Amino acid sequence: MKRKGDEMKKELQKAIVLGGDNAYMDKIETTIKSICAHNRAVTFYVFNDDLPSEWFQLMERRLEPLASKIVNVKISHQGLKGYRLPLAHLSYATFFRYFIPQYVSEDLALYLDSDIIVRSNLDQLFLEDMADWPVAAVADALVPSTFNAGVLLINVALWRQEKVTEHLLSLTDQLHDQVFGDQGVLNHLFESRWKPLPATYNFMVGMDTVARNYQMDSWYRDSLATEKTAQIIHYTGDKPWYQINLNRFREDWWFYYGLEWSDIVMKKCDFHKGLASLVQTPQYATAIFTNTCHIERIEHLIQELPDVEFSILAHTNFAPEIMNLQSYLNVRLYPYFNPMNVKKVLEKIDFYLDINHEDEIANIIQEVQQREIPIFAFETTSHDSSGYSHVYSPAAVDQMIESIRTLLESKKQSL
Repeated sequence: MKRKGDEMKKELQKAIVLGGDNAYMDKIETTIKSICAHNRAVTFYVFNDDLPSEWFQLMERRLEPLASKIVNVKISHQGLKGYRLPLAHLSYATFFRYFIPQYVSEDLALYLDSDIIVRSNLDQLFLEDMADWPVAAVADALVPSTFNAGVLLINVALWRQEKVTEHLLSLTDQLHDQVFGDQGVLNHLFESRWKPLPATYNFMVGMDTVARNYQMDSWYRDSLATEKTAQIIHYTGDKPWYQINLNRFREDWWFYYGLEWSDIVMKKCDFHKGLASLVQTPQYATAIFTNTCHIERIEHLIQELPDVEFSILAHTNFAPEIMNLQSYLNVRLYPYFNPMNVKKVLEKIDFYLDINHEDEIANIIQEVQQREIPIFAFETTSHDSSGYSHVYSPAAVDQMIESIRTLLESKKQSL
């Protein structure tokens, strides 16, 4: 009979480095939770200058049953605060990774940004042959000749030997106001000396928005294969903890955020259901594509159909009256929606609501009809001239609701 300890010994010992400040403490813990849900035998090095000792004490207790531990690495290099940062949400803590050779005792370490979740065992990644490569990384999705620095497999022994810390600090002094932060500096130092990793080790979901802005339509097609096998999700761009976020895997981040440590230890995580295993979520879904805030009887429909998730999509920002609908937990807003939002929303809806006044957008009625999804509309809002839709007068909204309930009940019975 195998003991739990024997199983843990079989896992490869891994060193993982994270960095951040007090504002990112819960994000760092979410990243650690996701790693521990799939891995054991990890030494976590958390580089910081203001995380409280009590948090580390709690984390020690949580990690002990997982044959893992945490190291509190305090960095007090004041010069880092003077470096220019290319994005408003970035902290000077991003430069903490420069000091990995001084504090990490292992010869190989994985550095992860704290806007990341891990979805699988990482042993295979740690078995990469680094040879004389100082770093292995995934090519940046926007500039493929460079690497994204959010996930770095680091040859720590070589970094020590080549005094990489000193070179990085010197280069940052020279280039911090000319390149894209520490990522630009790292690419400058390791130009032609980085080993490419498969995109599955750094799936940059922020590209869902960037690709729209740069008209990179191929991203929405090509990334679908990577999505299925992605082991590390990197929330570049807007973060999943923002009130509104248009990129993929939002609910996955909240799933790991909400996991109890006891469930991680006991391996009781329901990865298939994800967030739905932790909270009550709507069983059904609908959508409204609109270019106006005038959506007929929308609040009444939301109130009467609490088991339906309402996705509202627009090419622009929303008016305050639409933003306020987020007080209902079954409402999701997609301002400036991208092609991936359309694909994902249409894949899951059970019916479509053609209840927006003014013009139709995104050729949505034809798109929905081609998928043979029922459409419910009002006489004052219907954009369908084919007779396909179920149309009601605005005064008969409750009759529409009953018809929708009948549809959903029939779907439930057929499952």
